[in-house]
Amino acid sequence: MNSKKTVAHHIRQFLLVIISSLLFVLANPNLLFKEGLGFLGFFVYLPVLFVIKNSRLSDSWYLGAVYGALTYALYGYWLKYFHPLGLALAVGSYTLILTFVFFCLKLIDLMFKKNAWLVQWLFICAYEYVKTLGFAGMNYGVTAYTQWKYNYLIQICDVTGVFVFNLFVIFPSAFLFSLIYKSACRKKLINNIELNNYVPDNPSQTSKTSEFVLKQKAVAFYSTRLSVSCAVIWCVLLLFFLVYGFCDIRQEGAARKMTVAAIQNNESPWKDGVEEYAKNVQKLMELTDEAFEMNDKIRLVVWPETAVVPSIMYNFYESREPARYKLIVRLLEYIESSDATFVIGNAHQNHNVQKGFLEKYNSAFVFEPGKNVFPPDPGIYFKMKLVPFTEEFPYETLFPRLYQRLLNGNLHMWEKGSEYKVFNCDVLSFATPICFEDTFDYICRNMVLKGARCFVNLSNDSWSESVPCQNQHLAMAVFRSVENRVPSVRSTSSGKTCIINEHGKIVKSIPDFCYSYVIGQIPVFTTEYKMGFFTKNGNLLAQCEAALLLLILIIQFIRVIIIKKVN
Repeated sequence: MNSKKTVAHHIRQFLLVIISSLLFVLANPNLLFKEGLGFLGFFVYLPVLFVIKNSRLSDSWYLGAVYGALTYALYGYWLKYFHPLGLALAVGSYTLILTFVFFCLKLIDLMFKKNAWLVQWLFICAYEYVKTLGFAGMNYGVTAYTQWKYNYLIQICDVTGVFVFNLFVIFPSAFLFSLIYKSACRKKLINNIELNNYVPDNPSQTSKTSEFVLKQKAVAFYSTRLSVSCAVIWCVLLLFFLVYGFCDIRQEGAARKMTVAAIQNNESPWKDGVEEYAKNVQKLMELTDEAFEMNDKIRLVVWPETAVVPSIMYNFYESREPARYKLIVRLLEYIESSDATFVIGNAHQNHNVQKGFLEKYNSAFVFEPGKNVFPPDPGIYFKMKLVPFTEEFPYETLFPRLYQRLLNGNLHMWEKGSEYKVFNCDVLSFATPICFEDTFDYICRNMVLKGARCFVNLSNDSWSESVPCQNQHLAMAVFRSVENRVPSVRSTSSGKTCIINEHGKIVKSIPDFCYSYVIGQIPVFTTEYKMGFFTKNGNLLAQCEAALLLLILIIQFIRVIIIKKVN
């Protein structure tokens, strides 16, 4: 390949990488389209597969690096408002991850001469599942979440879960790649046979006959029959999913309803000092009073994550600061005067006598007037899944400098909770996933297995200063309700404060970055609740898919080695 062709080839490759990144970003909530263009999710990996096919193994890794860096810089740009180091860590991590992913996709292309696209499809889906696991696991960027607005389509997730549904979403990219690539190769081969005016080795065989045979071989090798068959199955599944969703949504839900209010105080998390805390609590109480004036049947009031910054328990029982104690007493008196149950986010502090220091927990408190307000003895849930690098960093002894830089960035390192808690408000059983805990399917599933029939999410995404960030979070919360067939109440500091029904439909919401509240009714499930396949079995199907891929790769690797030895 001469230098001009080489330059042109690399330019084409980089253009395809850019197109791939833009497809990914546009499919998800973004600056241009706040709710994302979900239909583009079906084609996100189409350009990626052409990049892989047209690259050498030695080129694949840096193309993956470019894709990872560009994609996650555009997709997660809002991390810079939290801390520039957060954005750098996210982009750096996905640069390395996508470097490995592209390299593996190219290896699969080389190992499987025919129909490699099917194995690549499985590999991409397995990668999107595996990347959510472990300390640094994140659900942001899973392709299936682009479908959050297609309510009928996603109902099947109560059976499949989001990661098996992901197979369905990513398949069109793989199928279209195989169809386009095979058709182009077949046409090119046939044209070459005709242009070269083929002369047969056997003189008794006519040139015309041999040309026909070669054309037939070309057609057979680049047959699109399997691709078309798979596409037909996909279309049948699409129809089935839509019918399933339509029938499921039409089913009658719980007969009993409960009125709830979720408060959005639109407060910056960076403000500090007891005066600021007092102003914020006053604002929350005023909003709550307005909600009660609008509807006196409210039975559950939800305030956002760390809505009350001073530790309620510590400042009531141990604090020597009069201003903080006074603030907490005022808050408790307000709750005690109400007829509703309160769920409040609080930065809880607790003296650990054995360890000899003050433990801090990101927590949710549940207060029931007349029962546990004075003296304060609320039900408490401690956040179990902490945000990596910003709320938790378990490797401070291995990387002390990085840990110190994180601490210098005004981050809050919390202790980790260890127990799923289920609370009750009258006959409603609910759990309180805090902030990005509702992006993890296993956390919400375990809460339902413990008896929760509603998710009460407390979040604080105000630091992002970004509607796309909040919609990306909301998109995942929608799937938690669908997977487990339970409603969600979301109270956030700035958005998205809303009520989601058991089918993932956003019943009521309020605008982002405003001082307001939402009032609505949620179903109360008792005997009517039926646990679905996903809730019972979790990601069993996704794990089987990953195991199948691993088995296929091992078998093919052994087969390639044996063939090389024989030859």
